[in-house]
Amino acid sequence: MASTGFSRRHFFMGSLLAGAVPLGGFGSAVSLKALGYKSPNEKLNLAAIGAGGQPAADLRLAQAGIENVVALADVDWVRGKESFERFPKAAKFKDFRQMLDRQGREIDAVVIGTPDHTHVHAALACMQMGKHVYLEKPLTRTAGEARVLTQAAAKYNVATQMGNQGYSHDATRVACEILWSGEIGDVREVHAWSGRPGWPQGMAKTPAATPVPETLDWDLWLGGAAMRPFTAGDADYDQFVMDRVMRGRAAG
Repeated sequence: MASTGFSRRHFFMGSLLAGAVPLGGFGSAVSLKALGYKSPNEKLNLAAIGAGGQPAADLRLAQAGIENVVALADVDWVRGKESFERFPKAAKFKDFRQMLDRQGREIDAVVIGTPDHTHVHAALACMQMGKHVYLEKPLTRTAGEARVLTQAAAKYNVATQMGNQGYSHDATRVACEILWSGEIGDVREVHAWSGRPGWPQGMAKTPAATPVPETLDWDLWLGGAAMRPFTAGDADYDQFVMDRVMRGRAAG
């Protein structure tokens, strides 16, 4: 494969963007100058694909007016309610493709926090339109998909970052600067460990199918995945989720 000149470190650690959601705002004007990007108001017009949960948290600094939020897309408008109410002036969509078609000229960068199997499709569509991308972890499902996005980031000359709090923490940045500066010599080996995960890692069974909520477009949620019945879960599933939450808190 021909070299793109765009390293894995740039994509995964987001050196073109200073942190997960930096104090200057996502992809602040300063961090994008290296790419020749100029914002007329020194603010970015952000869009989000996935408007609840983690994407809503990623947009928290924009609520203070640090950046503009101009469009939101979520296949479930109950799930996206948090951001819809926080940014009432933003255009709302269920299909992110319609959002890009109709609002594309207004959008500078996109925060993506959809189910894992749709990451590559949403991110690639944004990059192809020249939009900078902040993509929640896991970046992709496969190494092949990751290569596609890495090559696209170089081809379309956009700033990209995977959302990973660990890599974005100040302590991690300082450690990297110490290593790269050579202050402690040539580091040949690093040992790291974690006590996690401390919670169940797989369900014993898939809950029975239940009706699709009226607010959810199940077909859009599935994306390119094979059709399967929707399920809202059952008592066993609820207990599985509760175990994950409680053990996660204990491990944290």
